[in-house]
Amino acid sequence: MKTLAILLFLFACLLIPAWGQPSDLSFLSTTAPGNCGSGDNAAVTAQILFGSGTGFGCLKTVIFPQFAVGNGWTSQATQLMPIQTPIPGLVTGTAPSFRVWVRTGSGATFTAPNNSVIPFSSPENCFGLWGTEIGGAFPTAQGFSFSLPSGTANQGTLTSVARIGSCTGGADAQISGLAQGPVQFQIVAPNATALSQATVQLSYFLVSGNISWQVTVDPVDITSAKPRWTAPLFQGNGYITAFTVVNASNSDQTVTVALRDNNGNAIGSAKVTPSLAAGCGCDQFNQNAVGGFYANTVPGLFGDIGTKTGSIEFTGSTGNIIVLVLRSVNNSLGSVPAR
Repeated sequence: MKTLAILLFLFACLLIPAWGQPSDLSFLSTTAPGNCGSGDNAAVTAQILFGSGTGFGCLKTVIFPQFAVGNGWTSQATQLMPIQTPIPGLVTGTAPSFRVWVRTGSGATFTAPNNSVIPFSSPENCFGLWGTEIGGAFPTAQGFSFSLPSGTANQGTLTSVARIGSCTGGADAQISGLAQGPVQFQIVAPNATALSQATVQLSYFLVSGNISWQVTVDPVDITSAKPRWTAPLFQGNGYITAFTVVNASNSDQTVTVALRDNNGNAIGSAKVTPSLAAGCGCDQFNQNAVGGFYANTVPGLFGDIGTKTGSIEFTGSTGNIIVLVLRSVNNSLGSVPAR
C-alpha cells in the first residue's frame, strides 16, 4: 500500500503545469555549473524555466521518434534517477534530482475512427493521453512537468487518446482513435554529472487479435541528430522492417529512403517521403526540437521485394533527421540499431 501511495503521488506530480515552479528545487544549483552549456547539454536558469526565481541547471533535449497510443497500442514511459551523492550548493535539499518537461512533437497526429488525420499537438484540439495509473488524462500536447528525486523511478502508462476536460469545459474523457508521432523530454539537473545519469525509456505494446508485441527503446539526444542514418534490413521469410523518420532541422524537408543488399547494391529505386514540417532543431527550453514525421514499413513503401537482408538508408534533403527502426518476426517485435 505504501508503494502504491508513492506511485500515485508521483503521477499526481505529472499533472503540474510546465510553467509552475515547484517547492523542491534540488534540480537547480545556486551557482552556474562550469560543465553546462557544452556537449549535449545547455545552461538554463530559473528565470528561463519559470519566469522568476534563482538557480541554474543543465538541460538536455531527447526525442522518441514515435509514440503510439490507441487502436490497441499502449506506450509506457519509464524514468529513473539513480541514488545521488549529496553535494553543497543546491537551491533546496542536498541530493541532486532532475525535472522533466514532456510534450508531443509539433508533427504528432491523431487518426480518427473515420481515418481522417488531424494535428494532435494543436492546443485547440484539446487532445491528451489517458494514463491508467491515475485514471485521468496527461495534457501532453500542451506539455506537463514532474520531478524525480535521487534514488527513485516512476512510469506513465498511456493507453488511449483523451480530451482534456480543463480545455473542453467538461471532464477528461477517453476517445477512440490513434495518436502517434514524436515525443520530447527536456530534462534539467543541477550539473552535467547528474544530468548524464537521468534515464528515460519508452516501451511500446500492441495487443490485437493473436498479436502481442512489446519493445523498449532509448531516446535520441537532439544534439545527435544528423542528415544520414543507416540500419540493418531484414525483410521477408516472416520478417518485416518498420521505421519512423523525424525532421530534426529548422526547415521543411523530405527524406530519401534507400535499400541495399549485403553487397551494397541498390534494391529497387529509392523512395522520397512527403515534405516533413520543421522543428527548431535546437536544444532550447520549451521549444519543439523536431517537427513532422513519416512512418511506414518496407513493404508498405517499396512493395514486395521478396526476402532480402542488407541495409536501409535515410537521408535528409536539407538537414538533420532522427530515425527509429523496428523489426517484427512472427509474434515478436524488436528494435534495430540505427546509426
